[in-house]
Amino acid sequence: MKIKKLLALIFVVVMVLTLAVGCGKSSESDRSVGAKTSNNEDIPIVVKIGHTDSSTRSTHRWSVWLGEYLEEKAPGKFVIEVYPDGQLGDSPDLIAGTKLGTLDVAFELSSVITSAAGPASSCIDLPYLYPTYEDWIEGTFENGGLELFNKTLEDSGYYCLDMFYNGMRQVISTDKTYHNATDLDGQKIRIAQNELNIELWKAMGGNPTPMAWGEVITSLSQGTIDALDHSLGVFNDFSLHEIAPYVTLTNHASSPFPVICSLDWINSMPEDLRVIFEDGVHKMCEQQREEERNNEMKYIERFKNEGATVEELTSKEVEDFVQAVQPIYDKWREKVGDEVMDAWLNTIPKQ
Repeated sequence: MKIKKLLALIFVVVMVLTLAVGCGKSSESDRSVGAKTSNNEDIPIVVKIGHTDSSTRSTHRWSVWLGEYLEEKAPGKFVIEVYPDGQLGDSPDLIAGTKLGTLDVAFELSSVITSAAGPASSCIDLPYLYPTYEDWIEGTFENGGLELFNKTLEDSGYYCLDMFYNGMRQVISTDKTYHNATDLDGQKIRIAQNELNIELWKAMGGNPTPMAWGEVITSLSQGTIDALDHSLGVFNDFSLHEIAPYVTLTNHASSPFPVICSLDWINSMPEDLRVIFEDGVHKMCEQQREEERNNEMKYIERFKNEGATVEELTSKEVEDFVQAVQPIYDKWREKVGDEVMDAWLNTIPKQ
């Protein structure tokens, strides 16, 4: 009898401990979910936004604005924390971090995102897909480009909330402007490392030179590279026209800044708050695009006023480059298939 009583006592103790541990786990899980989804109305959704732009650029300032907007529309429901200048990591780290949970939202060059998501999504950076800012706006936000981009991201688990305007990609050089393949012959053009960029500059006649961003200024100064492919905003932020005073407005790619999060993360948000959050992101991006586009005109004036040469391609020169890059479209069609390629081409504004 004593043995039976002892075993019964042990059984009761084990059951109590099991329930206590189970309750502890449930409580911890609830706190985690509450912080993410605000199931507990007293706990706001903390949204960490990471990026590598400077704290003075329009992308950062409008991200901070998002927090003010959400507090007005849903008081106490959101806390927006914005980390500029790569504080939460370099570009690939930020994109990976949105799925790992080290941050919630990131914006970066589309090429960084598509390198993680696959070739179908990389069609967004096809050369001269949208040869002007107006074409990019219409193709992306009126002709289904944003929705198509999200469709190509689904399998990778990413979701594009909207897009900032980074700027049409241009070229800045230490010694001349570029109007044709002959001008570009032998010129070492710094690019971000990816297959599409390499193919683009080979087709246009240059010598693509992949290089980490941290090496660019020194390499331009020392002549290791001749030119750089990026947006006017980046040229301006780093005053690159002081060491590379030749700017060619090629508009060879739209290169937007997709605002990215995890598909699981956005789907976990309560529907009513998600509507408010996404509405705020759309307003944030729309206002940033308008400001950055206006800023580009100011950048060009600054470059000219400070002694740089700024030249724009003629329509004939653009058409020559467009024809030169057509083999890239054929190569990418083989990669992604006719259906995907035709879907992207259908977003192009009709002339």
